[in-house]
Amino acid sequence: MTRTISEETDICDMSRVLASPVATAFVRIAMACRGVTEARARQLYLDYINRAQPNGAPAARD
Repeated sequence: MTRTISEETDICDMSRVLASPVATAFVRIAMACRGVTEARARQLYLDYINRAQPNGAPAARD
C-alpha cells in the first residue's frame, strides 16, 4: 500500500502547527514588532520551523 500526500494534508498540517500557543504568540509579536501582516508573520513562523528541522540534514558536530 502506498501513501499519497495531498495538498489537503499539507494544509491540515500547517493549520495544526499554526494553532499552537507558541505559533500564535510568535505571529502576534512579529506583527507588533515588525509591522507585518498576519499572513506574512505566519509565513515567517513556518519558514523558521522548516529551517529548524531540515529534512536529511547531517547531525551537528560537538
